[in-house]
Amino acid sequence: MKVRELGHVSLFVRDLDATRRFYRDLLGLAETGTGKHGRIVFFSAGVHHHDLSCELARAEGPGSQPKGVPGLYHIAFDVGASLDDLAAARREVEARGLTPFGETDRSFSVRDPDGHEVELYVDLDGRVRQMATTPAASAATATANAGR
Repeated sequence: MKVRELGHVSLFVRDLDATRRFYRDLLGLAETGTGKHGRIVFFSAGVHHHDLSCELARAEGPGSQPKGVPGLYHIAFDVGASLDDLAAARREVEARGLTPFGETDRSFSVRDPDGHEVELYVDLDGRVRQMATTPAASAATATANAGR
């Protein structure tokens, strides 16, 4: 078997309205539908019907876990191709009251309403998109982006 691409990421969330404000209104993902009688909302970056699905949690849970604990680490979204694009994204999240953290020269992270880490990055030289093209390109990308 060989996986061709990541189909989507699914998250359990506490509040669909807050989730919509973050992923649709702030990040600009298109809301493409709902499921399970409105308990799931789907978001797309523009290629697939949905890249992200968010479902109302069925039980209380501990929320986000400390870095390094097994489980989801972060979700990353490409927000442009220049440092100006990254700066504009930073201004927008700060204007919405979010505090960026984990900054590199090409990225920073914020937390969604449920505490999931969301990395926003720019692909300045196309390396992220080249990862799958050749083993050499993939190795170069992994080295350049190590620790992101």
